[in-house]
Amino acid sequence: NVKAWKTLQSNEVFTSPFVTVYRDVVELPDGVKIDDFYTISVSDAAMIVALTEDGAILLKSEYRYSCGEELIECPAGTFDKDETDPLVVAKREMLEETGYTSKNWTYLGATRENTSKLTNTMHIFLARDCVKVSEQHLDKTEHLDLIIVPLEKAVDMVMKNEIRCNSSAHGTLRAARIMGV
Repeated sequence: NVKAWKTLQSNEVFTSPFVTVYRDVVELPDGVKIDDFYTISVSDAAMIVALTEDGAILLKSEYRYSCGEELIECPAGTFDKDETDPLVVAKREMLEETGYTSKNWTYLGATRENTSKLTNTMHIFLARDCVKVSEQHLDKTEHLDLIIVPLEKAVDMVMKNEIRCNSSAHGTLRAARIMGV
């Protein structure tokens, strides 16, 4: 069994509405002490592997400033303040980013992104039989293109490293297994 680290001290060094950075003093199970272990707390999020009635997957292409490039991802978004239900977040984000809804939702579980520094959880859902009910309703800071491809092609995109965001790749492959692709 892997033993947990002990937090000897934790100090908040920066906070904003979007992120909090902590500088901790920790002790490893073998007694080694780290005086400046930083963690970053951001909101939890929900991501959707959205499949249309004919089995195509809804993806988005969006420029990600922190990476300096355009990336292909599944629709996703963070919890608003005081939100606790990941399905509520998933339904809202899918409608906003794609204009699609679904009545057939399955929770696929939660993933972690950068596990050495980030503290948040990404909740992944499979939404089947998605239908378009409106245009996109993007936030003023969102600029993205909707991409619709067969699920089999999306699996190939993961394997070719064209979809390389962890949760999007993870969710796409899980959905493909569930759907028998």
